[in-house]
Amino acid sequence: MDYSEYELMQKAVDIVGTSEHPTNKVAATLAYNFPGEPSYTLSCTNYWPEAIAEKIGRETRIGNASGTVHAETACLLHASHTNGTSLYVTDVPCPNCVKNMAEAGVRALYIDHKGFTKDFALRRGGHFENMSLRICEKAGIAVYKIFRKEKRIETILEIPKGFSPVIEKPSCITLIMEKSSRKKFLELVEEEQKFYEGQPFAMALEKIWDRGNMISAVAHPCPGYTSETVEQGDEKYSVILQPMTRVILKAKRHCLGIDPDYVYSSQVPTARELVDMVGMGLTKLTIGDRTKCRDAGGLEALEQLVNAEIIKIMP
Repeated sequence: MDYSEYELMQKAVDIVGTSEHPTNKVAATLAYNFPGEPSYTLSCTNYWPEAIAEKIGRETRIGNASGTVHAETACLLHASHTNGTSLYVTDVPCPNCVKNMAEAGVRALYIDHKGFTKDFALRRGGHFENMSLRICEKAGIAVYKIFRKEKRIETILEIPKGFSPVIEKPSCITLIMEKSSRKKFLELVEEEQKFYEGQPFAMALEKIWDRGNMISAVAHPCPGYTSETVEQGDEKYSVILQPMTRVILKAKRHCLGIDPDYVYSSQVPTARELVDMVGMGLTKLTIGDRTKCRDAGGLEALEQLVNAEIIKIMP
């Protein structure tokens, strides 16, 4: 069934009140609607992964991150595929969610007009104006403000037709013509260590029986940026996407399922990455160097999640 932009925005508005967040309720709808192809929609609110809510609690930060999965990212993590989709959001999105949209191949962002007067916009509107929109421009994500009752759409950012963002170091998908096993997985890890030559990277195997794909990536500026054009962030946000996030979103972009038994990171993922991993059910992790991380928050988050028996470190 095809929905109008107003109906898709209404789907997010209809569920925003079901968010468990006491003060900042956000919802989003992901939509895929191309002529001649099956359409689908997925709506999510921001939420605490059940394991974190039950074993650690909603009031405790996970390292230097909140314990919630943001609504926009929740749609991306739980979608069957994301390339060429549109996102309809009740609030203006933070730069981290916009980076995720860019990596996942989202092509249009619709924001409810009321979102511009809600919590995040009032507290961190500068981040939306100065970072989120800039990331959208670089990545080729069109941005619109939608007025449901008036049946009116206001263009905030228009992208030239045929625009394709530059990606300096694309994440990789490699066909593996062999059934997954722990031995094979560790052999692939060793090969990727040589390939990436000391750069922090992550990798995972597709969940399939006799053959599948390996997805791998290094930390990299989000689509549209290169190491030469990367812009300075601030104390909270940057335009750099971390390896595990890139691996997960690459899989989602290409409709690949990740096998939870075969996930690797050369160093400890960030706190935000760990929360999002738990949110999509990836709770087993092989780590190359458990003493290294982008920042101390990731080390603290891993300790919390391991001690609470939420994440298991594989030998």
